[in-house]
Amino acid sequence: MKVIDKSEDDCLIQIQSLCKDLHAIVDRLEQNTISEMKSRKTSLGNQIQADVDKIDDVTEKLQKLLGACKDGGDTNEALSYVGFTKCHEMIFNAQLLLQNIANKDDFKMSFEPFKEIKEYLSSLEMLGDVICDGGEKLYQVETHVLHNIKVQNDRKTCRIAEICRIASGEFLLSDSNNSKLKLVSNIFKVISTLDVPNFPNEVTSTGQHDAAVAVDNRIDKGEILLVRVKAARINHTRTIKLRHRCIGLVHHNDNLYVSDSTTLHVYDIAGGQGRQLYSDRTGWSTVNSCAVSPDGSQLIITAQSEHQLITLNKDGTKLSTLTHPELIQPYFDHFTPQGHLFLCCNASVMQVMERGVKKTVKTLAGTNNYLTKPESLFFNSSNSTLIIGHNNNNIVELKLK
Repeated sequence: MKVIDKSEDDCLIQIQSLCKDLHAIVDRLEQNTISEMKSRKTSLGNQIQADVDKIDDVTEKLQKLLGACKDGGDTNEALSYVGFTKCHEMIFNAQLLLQNIANKDDFKMSFEPFKEIKEYLSSLEMLGDVICDGGEKLYQVETHVLHNIKVQNDRKTCRIAEICRIASGEFLLSDSNNSKLKLVSNIFKVISTLDVPNFPNEVTSTGQHDAAVAVDNRIDKGEILLVRVKAARINHTRTIKLRHRCIGLVHHNDNLYVSDSTTLHVYDIAGGQGRQLYSDRTGWSTVNSCAVSPDGSQLIITAQSEHQLITLNKDGTKLSTLTHPELIQPYFDHFTPQGHLFLCCNASVMQVMERGVKKTVKTLAGTNNYLTKPESLFFNSSNSTLIIGHNNNNIVELKLK
């Protein structure tokens, strides 16, 4: 509590310092604006004075000409004609000058504020974020290692759509392009495979030796395959037929949460009874992957086409929407048992962090860590590594610290 009180005092000092800086900036803007106004006034005054000087000059010349005409000393006809011509020209120029001046509008000044300043400030709720550190671990990448998981009878490039771990320590991978499940050892050697229907997507652990696999035909219907891993072999045990596509799949407390690109459904793993939790049909891919918080209170959905992360409560009510400049086409999200949330984006992996009641993201790894377009990820709590699936025959193992 003493540390919190001290940090509060530090925050107050920073807030007051920021306000002082903002006041100084506003004072500077005010003085510059007033200075510019006075400069413009001087410029307008100079224009008016220039017209006055022209009038005075013409008036003086006309008075001299009038005086010469009144003298009438020279009766030479030729000189009188020259005088008449000059007089006519000067009167014409004087009339033209008066007409030009008369056609001018009255000079005046007005002030038009930059509306963006007021609009921007009005859009803000606070001077900045109040960040609470210490309760959430911020990870950094220490090392990265590449593992090839292509097997001899793979006809296509491996696309690892999901990774989960079973109780015995092995990893179960879904290879969507080759329509296979692959059992991989903890040193990332393929132990066995199981051919499944087109196209396996996400796979989620449902028990010590059991898992569920999302299978999608990419048209209208999908299914959930229930499998068991025993004696280093993968066995298909049961199938749950669906009336919609099956892209994303996650298990929590005997419930299977299924996404079909625009809708999130929940199914009972025992009976297969399902209902719709959340739907958004405004885009082509608004419900991709779903992650469930360890306590089941929150569902985090990736909206790929909208570049957003959606937070729902367990009943499917939207709680918040996260947008961020670096949040580009979020595809897959994953909760760790400790409650940390990781996210696959276009060419990076991010960590989602709590900032008070809000969320934000921090880029954890990118192209410098062999990441091209990450498809899936799994956090291995036993050694603090992120295992990331790709569409290029490889998985990347990131050692975190």
